[in-house]
Amino acid sequence: MNGVAAGGGMHLVLAADGRYAMPLAAAVASAARRTDARRGIVFHLLHSAFPAALRRKVERSLQGAGRPLARIEWIPLEMGRLAGLRLVHDYMSPLIYARLLIPDLLPADVGRALYLDADMVVLEDLASLWDTDLGGRSVGAVRDRIGHVGAPGGLVNHAALGIPADAPYFNSGLLLMDLARWRALGIGRRVVEYLETHRDLIQMGDQDGLNALLHHDWHELPFRWNWQTLPRMHRQGPPTCWSPASAHQSIVHFSSSEKPWLPGCELADRRFFFEAVDRTAWAGWRVPAWREAWVRIKRALRGGQRRLQGALAPGRRAA
Repeated sequence: MNGVAAGGGMHLVLAADGRYAMPLAAAVASAARRTDARRGIVFHLLHSAFPAALRRKVERSLQGAGRPLARIEWIPLEMGRLAGLRLVHDYMSPLIYARLLIPDLLPADVGRALYLDADMVVLEDLASLWDTDLGGRSVGAVRDRIGHVGAPGGLVNHAALGIPADAPYFNSGLLLMDLARWRALGIGRRVVEYLETHRDLIQMGDQDGLNALLHHDWHELPFRWNWQTLPRMHRQGPPTCWSPASAHQSIVHFSSSEKPWLPGCELADRRFFFEAVDRTAWAGWRVPAWREAWVRIKRALRGGQRRLQGALAPGRRAA
């Protein structure tokens, strides 16, 4: 394993349970397919409740990418105290905290790892990202759509922590990690302690703790490496999110609750997901038409109800 890394290979880490088997396969296969075939890749797949049959489908998906120097290491997770950490949104899983265990789960002589969320699709060669000089910092990451720690959804207690409101806030869906530094500084343990101590203030899970602890110790990567899709409410109304200067996409991150494999997704970028899926063992899969129709009907009914309520509001009723 470590000979691959020493020869210019990469260590990529993703985490998922069986419900994310298809997106995981799309992420893994797209990363392998897009990256220079001369680069070795070890995919360390952290998993929980992941049936063997689905693991075999993920492995077949990687084999179909035609990259003989890429392989998978399955690492079962014992969540332990992480399972008790707060989940703010119903679409989140305790697995969002698995990335904090990476320095302990990978061999001690693996000095760098690239963590990717399983709801990502890779569009370009990862080699230049992997080779990024972090300038001695613990992690490389991409700014989150909210932009700054003082924005809604950021760090509620940034002032108490001594962090300026306009300090950049990063998304933890992609992390280029200096594992030696993480181990030496005990970063994973300290983030868990922060999340436990500030449980009532947490808004975005591990992301809060990482930004609180590493606000002075991260290297900002170009947004193209973690292109976060806009939630529906921001696409339909006035823009309220931070926007990057470039529209270039190297990795598309379906970062909101609107996922291409769930009914009702209206993201234009969902095409990238299905292009990736069609090169996996799930080739040809699409959301059943009846589920799409049912979700869209319910959405239209809710929209009509809101418009009716707005029309009948006291300030808008006819005299």
